[in-house]
Amino acid sequence: MPARTLLVMTKPPRPGRVKTRLVGELSPVDAARLQRAFLADLLAGVRAGAFEVVPVWALDRKERIPRWPPDGRRQATGDLGRRLAAAIASCRDRDCVAVTGSDHPELGAARVEEAFGRLAAGADVVFGPVRDGGFDLMALRPGTASAELFTAIPWSSNRTLAALADRCRALGHAVEELDEAEDVDTPDDLRRLAARLAVDPARCPATAAVLAELGWLPAAAQGELTCAS
Repeated sequence: MPARTLLVMTKPPRPGRVKTRLVGELSPVDAARLQRAFLADLLAGVRAGAFEVVPVWALDRKERIPRWPPDGRRQATGDLGRRLAAAIASCRDRDCVAVTGSDHPELGAARVEEAFGRLAAGADVVFGPVRDGGFDLMALRPGTASAELFTAIPWSSNRTLAALADRCRALGHAVEELDEAEDVDTPDDLRRLAARLAVDPARCPATAAVLAELGWLPAAAQGELTCAS
């Protein structure tokens, strides 16, 4: 079987450091709780896949790599482009690699497997687009990830995916995209997630449990979580 790795770019769930765009609707402490739940659900979903999963942490210089989840690595310094390039370069011995973040509790192994399947069928780079113009997944062969690929990209904007896809094509890479999905950056994103989990809280149980405690899920969904526990 091909050697395949999913890198999960994330931060320690510390108040004031994560999910800051949700602060106001949530307290910094609750935003950090939610980020930890996102990461737990993401990892539970993707670990059903036939690929290695490696957390890659954004840390201050003196911070230690968290013990949970295990087998983590430290991100390089610099902007997101440099950190992505370095993380992918660390997987140069793999046949293909995918990168995601911890804002995607619904990602699931099937989406990652589909991206790897597109690479096997001939694509050079595969993106999982999300509603806000970014992406929840990027899959490629490590040798494709030159420093130029990630330079001068407008990160965290509604042009991120378009600019990165254009750069890939300019470098001669065949680009494919999966169906559009959701991520969770803003309060409106969180409301949409809560609506989906109100129908099916088991799809992201850790996230649903936190949202239920915070009053973001209706009583019926909270009852389903209680029965399932």
